[in-house]
Amino acid sequence: MSQSFTFIDIAGNQAQYTVWDKDLHDEFHWSTDHGDHGVASAFADAQLRARTVLKDSMAANRRSDEAARISQYSVRWRSH
Repeated sequence: MSQSFTFIDIAGNQAQYTVWDKDLHDEFHWSTDHGDHGVASAFADAQLRARTVLKDSMAANRRSDEAARISQYSVRWRSH
């Protein structure tokens, strides 16, 4: 069985992650809709790891988007 959660970053972007119940090796597997995955020894730890990965990934995407917008603005400003 698994539980899915929605993570919302400070910019309001949303992403999903899932944590599965303990397996035969007493581990909790987790994955994100960004394609990341891992294993933890406790359910709460699996949640924390998934959220941390999503937070970092979403922050990197925001920085990339902001850099692209700044670049577009400066190209328009210089062309006038």
